[in-house]
Order: sequence, then C-alpha cells, then structure tokens
Amino acid sequence: MEQSSSLEDCLKLLKGERDEQRLAGLLLVTKFCNGNDNAALRGVYSAVGIGFLDRLLRTGMGEGTVSSSGGDNRDVYLQLSVTVLAAFCRVPEMFLRLLHLKIWS
Repeated sequence: MEQSSSLEDCLKLLKGERDEQRLAGLLLVTKFCNGNDNAALRGVYSAVGIGFLDRLLRTGMGEGTVSSSGGDNRDVYLQLSVTVLAAFCRVPEMFLRLLHLKIWS
C-alpha cells in the first residue's frame, strides 16, 4: 500500500505546472515504479505527457531548454529522458504511440 501511495505522490508531481515538479516526479517515479508494471507506466505516461519528455530529451542533447538550471544538468536530463522513454517502450501500445511521434526526427 505504501508503494501505491508513493506512486500516487509521484504522479501528482508529474502533473505539476512547473518543470521542477515534473523533474522531481520523474526522479522519484524511477524509485517507486516497477518497470514491469504496465498499468503504472501508463499512469506515468499520462501524467507527464510526451511534450515534457521531448523538451527534456532535446535539452539533454543541447537543443532545447527546461525552465530550471538547463545547461548544468544536460547529462542528467538526457539520461533521465532516455530511461523513461525506454521504460515506455516495454509496453507494446506505448511503443507504437511513441513511434508515431515527431520526437525521433
């Protein structure tokens, strides 16, 4: 039950208005979300949205900006976004959705 409430807290952060909240949520969700729990991964995907992950990935690659201290954390942003996207790709329908997005171009 505690893991469930912790995941719920992470999802609330992921739905936050500020990038800092979303970043904190992503960092925490990697601790509380089992990579084999497809329902939890769907919840994370729905909460964070692909737009934020796209910006995080592009910032990590030096092409975009996240509203916190951008340049200092590029490696962390890149690593986090790739880790989260890789987890999403383990769920077949999420993988298919990601294939159709323009973040790969």
